Amino acid sequence: MTTVTVDFKGTQEKILKEMVDLGIVKTKAEALRLALMNFALTTGILSREKTLKEIHERSKSMHVSEADIQRMVESAKEKSIHR
Repeated sequence: MTTVTVDFKGTQEKILKEMVDLGIVKTKAEALRLALMNFALTTGILSREKTLKEIHERSKSMHVSEADIQRMVESAKEKSIHR
């Protein structure tokens, strides 16, 4: 595991805070991991197919109902409307 300390200011700081406030992620560290994964996928550093297969395999142990997902989406929408 690698630990990195990074200071963000301005727009980047606002983006991280917004991702947390909207419930997209729980922490700023999680937001950075998500952004890094997105970068790797969009630039071709990682194979989308291989990554999705790995996510699917890991998700077999997770139990999230469709209703839970819908509540999360609605909550994120409400938070973005009230901004």
